[in-house]
Amino acid sequence: MNLKDRSEAAVQQAGEALGADLSEDQRAALAKVIEQAMADAMKETAARSGEAARNCCSHDQDMAHKIAEQIQQSHKALIANLSSLR
Repeated sequence: MNLKDRSEAAVQQAGEALGADLSEDQRAALAKVIEQAMADAMKETAARSGEAARNCCSHDQDMAHKIAEQIQQSHKALIANLSSLR
C-alpha cells in the first residue's frame, strides 16, 4: 500500500470512528494532518536510524557514514513522496 492509499484509508477510518460524513474540505484537511504526522514520524525514525548506525559502527566510521547516508537518501525519497501527496 503506498502512502497516498494509507492516508486515504486513515481519513476513511477517522470519519467512521467519528460517525461523521466528512466533506471534501474536511477530508483534505484531515489528510494533510495525517500526511504531516507521517512525515514527522519518518524524520524522527530516520534520525534515530542514522544515530544507531553511527553507534553500532563506531569502530568503522566510514561504514557508519555509508549506512547513515543510505538512510538519509531513503528518507529524502519518502519525504518527496509524502510531499507529492499534497
